Amino acid sequence: MRTLYLFICAIMISTISFAQILNKTHELAKGRKSNDNYSYLKVKTPPFWSEDFANGIPPTWINSTAPWVYRGPSTTPGVTVGSQGAYASSGTPIASATRTNGFIIFDSDYYDNGGVQGNFGQGMYPTPHNGELMTDMIDLSLYSDVTLMAHSYFRTFQGQAFVAFYVNGIYDSQVQVHSTLAVNDGTATNAVALIRFPSNACGNANVQMKFLFDGTTQSNVNGSGYYFWMLDDLELIETPTYLMDVIDQNHGGWDIGYSSTIGFGMDYTFKTLIQSNANPYMFEMTLANVGANPLHGIQMNIEVLDDIGTVVFTSNSDTTTLAVLDTSSYMATNTFAPTNMGIYDMRFWANSDDLPSSSTSDTSYMQTIITDSVYGRDYGNPQGAWRVGRQCGGLQLANYFDVYAQDEITSVSAHVADYSKAGATMFGVFYEVDTTSSPTTFIWMDQTDDYIIQQTDIDNWVTIMFNQPYDAIPGSYMIAIGGYAHPTDTFGISVSGQAEVTMSRIQDNGCNLGSQPWGYWYWITDLPMIRMNFGIPSTPSNIEEESFDGSLNIYPNPTNGVFTIEMDNVKNDVYSFEISNVLGQKVFSNTKSIKEFYKEDFDLTALNKGIYLIEIKNSSSSITERIIVE
Repeated sequence: MRTLYLFICAIMISTISFAQILNKTHELAKGRKSNDNYSYLKVKTPPFWSEDFANGIPPTWINSTAPWVYRGPSTTPGVTVGSQGAYASSGTPIASATRTNGFIIFDSDYYDNGGVQGNFGQGMYPTPHNGELMTDMIDLSLYSDVTLMAHSYFRTFQGQAFVAFYVNGIYDSQVQVHSTLAVNDGTATNAVALIRFPSNACGNANVQMKFLFDGTTQSNVNGSGYYFWMLDDLELIETPTYLMDVIDQNHGGWDIGYSSTIGFGMDYTFKTLIQSNANPYMFEMTLANVGANPLHGIQMNIEVLDDIGTVVFTSNSDTTTLAVLDTSSYMATNTFAPTNMGIYDMRFWANSDDLPSSSTSDTSYMQTIITDSVYGRDYGNPQGAWRVGRQCGGLQLANYFDVYAQDEITSVSAHVADYSKAGATMFGVFYEVDTTSSPTTFIWMDQTDDYIIQQTDIDNWVTIMFNQPYDAIPGSYMIAIGGYAHPTDTFGISVSGQAEVTMSRIQDNGCNLGSQPWGYWYWITDLPMIRMNFGIPSTPSNIEEESFDGSLNIYPNPTNGVFTIEMDNVKNDVYSFEISNVLGQKVFSNTKSIKEFYKEDFDLTALNKGIYLIEIKNSSSSITERIIVE
């Protein structure tokens, strides 16, 4: 078990143990493989102070010269834009609960380069720089043990994130947030950080917090600072006596079981039946004790439902005791090998002997589809894109895949970004991965013929066949999509979800993505929508099997129960809307006459948490989407 927490107001640990946890923080909800789901216990105490930035940055807060800025419904850019920097990936915003009413960001990348690649040091606030934002006074006189809970989306190159504490206007101490991230790594968009206040602050009437993006202390030959820090939904709570948190869950065996698998233990949203039988699902949860007392008898639980809502598998872990401020990973005692193709929904939750049966963790959800030929890791819904056919060069974007049972690799499928240009050229490349070498070696095996992007391919899936099938033995492989340099940027590949560390890559062929030479494979934290196909591939799709004219957007997803359905460029027709639970029970139905555009808010807050199916039909087509109510 690993200590991840920082300060504690109540005097309950020794000086020695306090020194061991200095400058550490606890982070929830990485969501790396959980489709951006996170949960914390229902027994969480209500906040006594909060700030969701609905009215911008409070005017009494003190900002730095290189400022934190507010993104809101009426700002430019608005709440749909994250970092504007040239190297900050897709520009995805924080996925906080109240993002739509505003959040704050320190955009170190943009401040240094103005959003232009290679424009280092030419932005409005060049690195090295600090971003400091200090709250006004907060009264903690009635509270002996206080925790800050904050939605926090942070990506780092050489930048560091801190929360500093001031008592009666005098600096007391600070804690580093997201301290375990590697260079170029980032949190999930919906990450939550929990930070315990220092003992000197608790019980004091005049306490301030300072949110510090430190872009000066740490540097290397490629510079300092970079990339960004976004914050929203700040809450101060009394630290409960017993509180357990779900940090992450997975079904690939990444945390504990990967060492016993052939490959890396990654999660696959699409997995062939052959590969699944050779490497059954291994269920894991990472849990943390963030309360004031030890937790005894902690256990993770898992159940799997098929596409008609029937429970087809259950298991749980051994029980353990989790000390105060510790975290640990748990694995279910049994594995699951599906016997049929189809959609499988997975439910994870945890319990403890110290908590009443009604206070288990909120249920976390994952989903996978067993196929005959399609092997994929993405979540199916585009969440940005990486440019591949560029002015600066023709890059390659790639995903790792583990092959557990011998099979023939025949083609690659990729989702073409919505800004791509018809007439652009793309191709697929197949590599073996030599994991025994350092650095990892990628052995070129085959490349497809060039494929010309058609107008109908844009914002859609494309499948490209390799020149001949490759008989892949168990091992590690990489599938890439490549492009060519062009006077204008020509196409990109969509991303969906967050990649495991080093498991998704981009090859720099002339665009100066970093300090390494031409052809270097940098790893990225976004998960490209690139899939490996065996045999004769099925037509790729989202996790939701789509057959629909026009565009559909359902947001936010996951949701607290309130969400919006928006359709655009749809045919003039009568549409039926039906919402059902995973047992097939209809909870909502309605019909609407729609002309081209439709937007309506829905409220499921009165229903139980879980997965719901939204089916929309017109006279000629239909679509079924899934939404998670947390």
